[in-house]
Amino acid sequence: MSTVQSVKSSFGKLDERRLLLLATFVPFAAFFTLVWVIPIGYALGMSLFQNPTADAVFVGLSNYVEILTGEEFLLFLWNSVLYAVSTTVLSLLVGLSLALVVNQKIRGGNVLRTMMIFPYLLPTLVVIFIWKFILDPNIGVLNQWLVEWGVIAEPIAFFSTIQWAMAAVAVTSVWKFGSFAFFILLARLQAIDPNLYERARVEGASTWQAFRDITIPHLRGAILIILLVRGIWMFNKFDIIYLSTRGGPLNATTTLPIRVYELAFNGPNFGGATALAGIMFFLLAGVAVVYFKVFEPEKEVAH
Repeated sequence: MSTVQSVKSSFGKLDERRLLLLATFVPFAAFFTLVWVIPIGYALGMSLFQNPTADAVFVGLSNYVEILTGEEFLLFLWNSVLYAVSTTVLSLLVGLSLALVVNQKIRGGNVLRTMMIFPYLLPTLVVIFIWKFILDPNIGVLNQWLVEWGVIAEPIAFFSTIQWAMAAVAVTSVWKFGSFAFFILLARLQAIDPNLYERARVEGASTWQAFRDITIPHLRGAILIILLVRGIWMFNKFDIIYLSTRGGPLNATTTLPIRVYELAFNGPNFGGATALAGIMFFLLAGVAVVYFKVFEPEKEVAH
């Protein structure tokens, strides 16, 4: 009898485990399917039709071929990559520099930490107004200073000039979103054991050597997360570019998200818009796969 009871008890525990697994997994799977799988599947399905909102005509991959062979696709892709990489790297450098300063517990560090959150809290439209005023060719303070110091001969319309429009948008974006990297890196810096730096000083390590051998290795995981998350976020960014330049002048700041909007609402070409959105999805998915294969961020979490 004891053997039978033991078997029944084992089956009972197994059933409890299965029920617990189902109770945990099923809601997550349902939520994941509802908010991720179905919308993406629906959007990719729409990209196979010429006009999916009205008289749908199935065209297969024609929308993708038309987008990829378009004359300006590479320009829009380059603009997206340039904007994403420049803003992400600059945000990382600015955030790291300020985090290192604040982490030294200098006078005014708490004030600087508080000020860093303000641009992130401001509405995007307000940020655009601020930087359009600063960079304005007629009343902008930056142009006045540059002319007075002899750096430039005459004021520059930064947001309206092909050579400077992308730089102006990038600087505006870094000013608004730089605090994202700042707070992540500052939190990681404050988690480093101060005894590590004391031991390094005792052993004769210079400030640069301590930074290279202690600070950077401890920040590696945070830096990789910032590069991935912020890079994807800025690659998909729409509002700050559209509100500042509308993608101009002459498509100098037209990125793939801006082009998706133009195809969908100025065309209208909903099939092409969803196909371009699908191309963006596959590009970012490929980047994410390479990222996890090369950098293996799960090992950072394990350590």
